[in-house]
Amino acid sequence: MISQNFIKHKVRPDDNLSSLAKRINISETDLKDFHNQNCGNLPKLWVNNLQGIEVVLIPTNFITEEEKQVQLRKLLPAENYHPNFHLSQYSVEEIIEQTGKEDLKINYTTDLNFREIESRFVVDVAVKDYTKNGNIPDDKISLLSLECMKSLYPISFQLSDNGKLESCYEHQITVEKFKSKRSDIEDFYIGEIARKYLNTFEQNISDEDYFLKQIQSALIHQILFPNLIWFHKKSVWQDKFVIYPNSFPLEFECKTENQLQDDGISETVISASLWENCSLRELIKGVRIEDENENDLLQIDISIHYFTSQTTKKLLEVKSSVSIWFQGELFQKHTLNITQN
Repeated sequence: MISQNFIKHKVRPDDNLSSLAKRINISETDLKDFHNQNCGNLPKLWVNNLQGIEVVLIPTNFITEEEKQVQLRKLLPAENYHPNFHLSQYSVEEIIEQTGKEDLKINYTTDLNFREIESRFVVDVAVKDYTKNGNIPDDKISLLSLECMKSLYPISFQLSDNGKLESCYEHQITVEKFKSKRSDIEDFYIGEIARKYLNTFEQNISDEDYFLKQIQSALIHQILFPNLIWFHKKSVWQDKFVIYPNSFPLEFECKTENQLQDDGISETVISASLWENCSLRELIKGVRIEDENENDLLQIDISIHYFTSQTTKKLLEVKSSVSIWFQGELFQKHTLNITQN
């Protein structure tokens, strides 16, 4: 932010840009930029020598770039995670638009409960009020799937120092919860298809590494539990995202922009573009294919807008989208919005 408060310094014979900047304890660049941005019809400063310059505008309440960054950091969530970052409940809406398919809108509520165990934070996650295109699913497989997941909640995960889902916590307890409720589920969902589904579900959740990978790769968890270092990045960096179900992580080039709003809200925008080559077939199949046609390579863009309180640093809202482009046309757009309940 540029201050408009200044005094007009009448240049003396022994003055130069360096000596003036040193006298008021700011950099030569800051002094030159301040003068040039506020001088109106006065001559601008270009070199250290002030010959021909009669007046230099001296800021009276100037904030250096370093001081601005210090102030900004105080208004953003800290890099080290603390449960104060999250609210206890969020409403989530996901909209998936794909060429040749009917749009899919999913809504649900996510409950979060945090515990500190041996100086590490554990989050218990539960999902409820699930609807698809505005209605509670009524087909047997969808209902069975929801009932199986419901039997696991809340599911516990240990968070990394920077807030990402790092590992399962007491995973065997999660597995045992399903086993103890399986017979009740089987009483209602009968038949060979249901039995095979339940067997596969139990097998998948019993594999801790597989189960964790599935949870971590869900877009909601990649966005709701971000690496808090993202909020403080000042240069371009690379990071990995999973942007298609059951596919592999892809490398993206990312950048961060911070905007301080007048209503006490900080908006942190994470923009990312696909950094490595990936074809549509590879993305959908979830495996790499040798000698893939360069004409089939994808363009993928990610946009995540985090809205946090400047006073409490809590996450209040998220607006995000993942756009997949194939041969110049939009193949799929996945919009995910998170709001406080």
